[in-house]
Amino acid sequence: MTERTIKIPGPDHPITIERNGKRVVVTIGGRAIADTRNALTLRESKHPPVPYIPRQDVDMAALARSATQTYCPYKGEAA
Repeated sequence: MTERTIKIPGPDHPITIERNGKRVVVTIGGRAIADTRNALTLRESKHPPVPYIPRQDVDMAALARSATQTYCPYKGEAA
């Protein structure tokens, strides 16, 4: 097993999470698969802001699991 580096956000690499406050709708092919007023916005260092949508506001049946896996030393593993 490969050991993973874990880093803590700080002044050199800030990470903030805040309520979006606006309605977020995600559509694919004209079909809404997510509709929420409860999204969060993650801002990480110099990267563009990323919305996070609660699972309960997403039509999970419209999604398929990806084989892609990623790792961020600040946020951990994602699949």
